[in-house]
Amino acid sequence: MEGLSTVDAKRELLQVLESERARIPVAGHLDIRSHLSRALLGTTLCVVVLQIINGAYLVSRGTPIQTRGIACLVEATLLVVSLLITRRVVARETRLEARELDGRLREVARELRGWRGGYADLRLGPQPTVTTYTVRRDGAWRDMPTLLVANGDVVRLVAGDVAPCAMTECATGAELLQGQQLKIDSPVLCWARETPLQAHVAQIAQHHRRTGRSVLQNQMRAVARVISTRVLPFIACASLASNIVIFGVVYKYRHMGVEAILGQTTSSIFPFACALLWPILWVAARTYASANSVVLFDALQRSKTEYEDMADIDEFDVDALPPTKDVRVGIRDVVAHMRWMWTMCDHRNLSRSSNLAETLGAITVICSIDKEGTIAEPVCTPEQIVVPDEQDYAVLDLAEPDLAEPQSGFIADIGWQRFLPVLRPLALACAHDSGVCAMAPNSAHRRARALRGPTATQTACLCRVARGVGFTSSDLANYHVERVAMVTAPKRSASFVATVVRTTDAQSLHVLSDGNVELILGACLDYFDGTRVCALDDRTVAMYYALYLNALQQDLQCLAYAYRPLRLPPNVEWLFDSSSKVPARVELRVDDEDESQDQVVDDEFGSVDLPAHLTQAARLAQLRAKPRVTDTSGDVDYSPDMLTHLATEENLLRDAVTEQIFLGLITFTYEPKTDVCDFIEDLDIAGIRFVYFSASGGRQSKSFADRLGLETDWNTCILLSSADGAQDIGYVEDHDIKARLPRGIHNIREHLRDVDDIPLQVSLFAECTPSATREMIEIFQENGEVVCCMGSALAANTLTFAVCDLAVGVEPIPHFNRAKDVLLDHENDGSMSTPGALVTQYALGAALTCIPCPLFLQHDTSLYTLMQVVSEARWMVGCMQQAGLLLLLACVSLALVNLIAAWCLLPALPGFMAMWVLWIAVPVLSATLLFVPHDESIMSTMPLKNHAHVSDMSRFSVYAVIRMAPVVALTLVVYTSALQSMLPLSPPLHSLSSTFSRLDWLHLTQDQQWALLGAQTYAMVAFVFHAICVSSTMMQRTRTLVEFVPVRNKVWVCGSLACLALTFAFAALLLAFGRVRVDRVPWYTYAVAFAGPLVLLPLQEFCKMHDKKRWTRFQKLAKLEVISRQSTNEIEAEDREPSFLGIDRWPLLGRSQRRRDASPHAILHRPSQSFSVRNDWRQLRESKHKRTSSSSSIFSKHTRRASFAAPPTLEPQPCMDFIGYPPGGLEIQRSGLVLRCEQKSPDVCEYTVRRDAMGLRVSDILAIALVSWAAHVFFRGPLIFACVPMLLYIVRSSLQVCQESLTVVRNVGIQTSTTTVAGFRHTRSYESQQIKDFIIHEALQLLEYRYYMAIMPIDPSQKIVIMFPHLLPKLDELLPVYHGTRMLLFS
Repeated sequence: MEGLSTVDAKRELLQVLESERARIPVAGHLDIRSHLSRALLGTTLCVVVLQIINGAYLVSRGTPIQTRGIACLVEATLLVVSLLITRRVVARETRLEARELDGRLREVARELRGWRGGYADLRLGPQPTVTTYTVRRDGAWRDMPTLLVANGDVVRLVAGDVAPCAMTECATGAELLQGQQLKIDSPVLCWARETPLQAHVAQIAQHHRRTGRSVLQNQMRAVARVISTRVLPFIACASLASNIVIFGVVYKYRHMGVEAILGQTTSSIFPFACALLWPILWVAARTYASANSVVLFDALQRSKTEYEDMADIDEFDVDALPPTKDVRVGIRDVVAHMRWMWTMCDHRNLSRSSNLAETLGAITVICSIDKEGTIAEPVCTPEQIVVPDEQDYAVLDLAEPDLAEPQSGFIADIGWQRFLPVLRPLALACAHDSGVCAMAPNSAHRRARALRGPTATQTACLCRVARGVGFTSSDLANYHVERVAMVTAPKRSASFVATVVRTTDAQSLHVLSDGNVELILGACLDYFDGTRVCALDDRTVAMYYALYLNALQQDLQCLAYAYRPLRLPPNVEWLFDSSSKVPARVELRVDDEDESQDQVVDDEFGSVDLPAHLTQAARLAQLRAKPRVTDTSGDVDYSPDMLTHLATEENLLRDAVTEQIFLGLITFTYEPKTDVCDFIEDLDIAGIRFVYFSASGGRQSKSFADRLGLETDWNTCILLSSADGAQDIGYVEDHDIKARLPRGIHNIREHLRDVDDIPLQVSLFAECTPSATREMIEIFQENGEVVCCMGSALAANTLTFAVCDLAVGVEPIPHFNRAKDVLLDHENDGSMSTPGALVTQYALGAALTCIPCPLFLQHDTSLYTLMQVVSEARWMVGCMQQAGLLLLLACVSLALVNLIAAWCLLPALPGFMAMWVLWIAVPVLSATLLFVPHDESIMSTMPLKNHAHVSDMSRFSVYAVIRMAPVVALTLVVYTSALQSMLPLSPPLHSLSSTFSRLDWLHLTQDQQWALLGAQTYAMVAFVFHAICVSSTMMQRTRTLVEFVPVRNKVWVCGSLACLALTFAFAALLLAFGRVRVDRVPWYTYAVAFAGPLVLLPLQEFCKMHDKKRWTRFQKLAKLEVISRQSTNEIEAEDREPSFLGIDRWPLLGRSQRRRDASPHAILHRPSQSFSVRNDWRQLRESKHKRTSSSSSIFSKHTRRASFAAPPTLEPQPCMDFIGYPPGGLEIQRSGLVLRCEQKSPDVCEYTVRRDAMGLRVSDILAIALVSWAAHVFFRGPLIFACVPMLLYIVRSSLQVCQESLTVVRNVGIQTSTTTVAGFRHTRSYESQQIKDFIIHEALQLLEYRYYMAIMPIDPSQKIVIMFPHLLPKLDELLPVYHGTRMLLFS
């Protein structure tokens, strides 16, 4: 069967792509029908209409000609033009965004059409993250990715393979459905009746959805909503109302009502209409940010230098920033790519539909959905060798390979040479099984072909083991491979490889076997311990079988090795067809379906259930059942009569692979890729949580997670598989069972709603299916996480890529875009940037799998590349925030200037000046903020979640008022002083408003019009100058001018000078043809304008300093949450000491109980800020620093299948007579409070908190006396009334609490007392039977975070009782009270 040719397959695939790609809908992020768009459009249209009415009225009624009328008509025309331009740009941007995915499919089709049929033969064997099938193409068998299988292909399936589509068996005509697993062990040839790509694209069309709005977009929407619903209506209504009142009360010329009411109101809201061009600025900014990220990402992938910490960074510094590459991105490259992205559909990186730069800068979760080739090496590496050692076994740890010294020792244990006798035959088997390597260059990679199936395969080259023992290529030349056979047990889906080798000198035959441990043990009768051959009894088999089971629990792969000398009569070479390149297939019959026949074997380490077919009796029974023919010579294993009875090669091989001698085991593990462990550790510093979705069980997943450096202790792994009908035993750790972790993806949301947020805090999910992984990612997104997903580019991950915020495809195997028969002129960068970039079937399959992926990582690219791009994107997003803030402040400031000018009875600034400011000057200044030098410390800050955006709007509103007020005031001062001096008669400044109110605005003279224009020009120049000063403080949100000098931004320096020069030129152009007396402008006008920074800069820095305090507090709380994210769940283990902070009792305070009324001071509990369960307070002040490089070992503990590791236990605290306070007690003084801890007797301890300074202070009495006397003088009342405030203050001070104490009596209870300044005392007692526990927790009281200690009652219906509720000492003072109270009351 020849199957399809490459040309026919390409034609079928292209037809599917062309017919299915149009079904994928993509909606744009820029919605012109949204509420904000309608508000902006309505404001602009309203301004246009009012400007036309006002301009036409001025032109028709004004004499002499009022230039203001002409200006109004021109401004209305410019607004209409800007509306058309903005609509065109937004529509084009929306269209390009909707075409990105279609453009990528078109590009893949173009690459497929130009594919020259290059096939890569990587010979790495089957990989869990590489889904390929053996397909007949062009008369040869090729490994083909699933999505390149076409209708009509001939596919070879083996046991365990899943049908990629509907198929028909060529021999029998049986039908196979898509997803059906093949159970027959022998290979089956099938016809593909469908093209899997068709269902693949249809699923993308069904599940693909628009990426949610980024954090920056949601923040902008929140601010714009406030502006459009509050600020704009307030200014418009206030302006309209005030203008109507002023016109009715002040102005005497009724014919000027149109300009006085409509014109002045329009000027107040005109700056908001100028914001119509800002969507274009937003598109330009995000395009530049995305281009910068893409160019940097490509440059980092091309760079071949390694990521290393800088010389001045301490390796053990927990706050050290992650390493970076010194790669400089040229501004020309960024601008060139930006120009391409501006005009073309970005099918390379999907920057529009994925919000590339904004999403990169807001990532809070990075999850890996694959292991092999993604975060781990694609092949297993040998870790340990187990060899027999008399009646026991010896474990030899393999050393890390030294690239500098390849001949260095391969075993790390001292004295391993004594095991050389048993290592030599094992190393011989490894040498013949090494595959394509220097040790055996002529040997085929057998296991990659033979063991393809459900059994995990080891594809690592083991020539290092052979070379370490002493084998060389010349030694291997003495052995000739006669035959290779794959021995299978269909009922157990297991196999091993048997290699028959012949020595060239002695002409002896040997059978070398390696593969499944269970099958190898079942085929052995003896074992070799280096000195003699011993019988393989049940105890020995159980010992190795238990190690094998424990290896599986530790996520390790295990191979067993055995051999047998094979003595045959001479002249029987015809039995083995050594010329055949196809391995022979031999089936072994294993009858052990009845598990009740399993035998329990006990030893000093425990017991193990030994399968029935592995018992010594069963193995001997199989030996006795074999036919035997007696040989009189005794020198051969098979006599001629027996060979005649066996008749065929298959029967001989089936008999030869039994009665073997067991040699030992080799364990393999998937080691994390280079820098992966450090990358995961550094993510915590950046506030990004790493999540690993594993398809394995809980124990196996924890073992690999431990190698990654993830937490694997308490509440760290959640199973996403359903418990209904599951074959596994679920949670096996005792602490996980008692913690009541949710089981199954369907229970996650209910757990989050009713219990706690543990599913949002853990970093490990086990037993994950693709659908469960997708739903968990959606749960992350529902709770404000921005999820970046990494996965293999050759696995079925497309739908998972489609649901996350940002997808990164990873090349799972090296050099998968290199074909022997195709000349490659360039490396694959994953972006399909040049024609013919995809030259192999693997590259084309990866392009089809990674359709939703904006980024693609090559196999040898460090994950730090992604972190450096995230760092750059974070900085760019912060710069975009500052730029948008500057635009917004300028717009509102200009609106307030016009509003206040109208209140002062003066004409507002003309619209064309507002256009100059908001369309040219301020946008240029904002654009320069995008070029602020990058600060590496950005990766030590915690990112914001994608919910509750700008929740503290009132605080930011106050900041805006403080920042805008000086600009508005200085502009108005310059405006009024310049206008007063330029008017013909120069009226006094205090009568300027009344002078203008008496003028007829429709009949202003030429001199008056030029004077007004000159003053407005001065105000515009002053506004731009002050805007430059404000922009100098907005380089960074929290850093002061001293910490971040503005001149470091060279682009800002040039832009500011250019902006100021252009503004002066525009002002000169306005005044060049008029009679403006500039010389009459007084000196103090210039002084006010140029001295403005002396007022502006301190106020700007004040706002930044105050914001820095709040920002620093948020960062500390967020980092504290990162430290404690693994310990916020309830654990009800009775044999475990509760946390010193009482978090194991938290559900009594959490959201499930809603006990908000527990505190008399309305304390607001914060469950997200809980502390670590098992750490001491000093550990909370230090970040966790865990550089994990060691791997799991199956020999660290002698465990069996029925026994599992128990959680760590704590030693009970002994009952102490005295806690350890010094004689006279312990006294701590801090923050105006004094804590005294004193133990009166072995059973009584007293804790007292008092104020450092008690009673009435003289300064307070004098202040109250002065206030009382001032009240008496002002109100002219009796003198006795002046004493009332003083008396009230004295009474209030006397009732103030000055001391609180806590007395603890062993086995009795506690007593609390409160004492006031006047001596009043209140006591209350609690019996020990009523107390369940004590807690220390954080609370928010009067906008300040405080710690409190409380009694947790046994009865959940009772309220908690807070200790020291009035004085609330600090945490350092509460800790001695907490420890001493618990030690005395519960010991």
